[in-house]
Amino acid sequence: MNMKYIITLSIIALLSSCSDSFINHELKVERIGDCLQQLQQVKMVSNINGERYEFEYCLPDGYDGKDYKVERKGDSLIVSFPQPSAKKALYKLTLYIDAKPAYYEILLGDKIVHVVAAEK
Repeated sequence: MNMKYIITLSIIALLSSCSDSFINHELKVERIGDCLQQLQQVKMVSNINGERYEFEYCLPDGYDGKDYKVERKGDSLIVSFPQPSAKKALYKLTLYIDAKPAYYEILLGDKIVHVVAAEK
């Protein structure tokens, strides 16, 4: 009976490893001031391990970087953040993304960035 479980688990592991599509992401946040100082630029660094985006964004005061979502729509990635409440602050966000298949556009909140991703 144990042999059936081992074979079944082996088949499931083999089939699940065939998927080639993924999105890995990590967000680091740093409060830097009030929302009046927000810069509109996005700095991107691309390498074989994915991309790193650095930008400023106005978010609810006390934002801890846990409440955000990354999803794929076609050949684009959409990164959404919570809407600022009455009390808001400016944050420097550093977002690390590694995704396959390659994406060619990323929406970071309200900022669209056209991307030439590094070859994986």
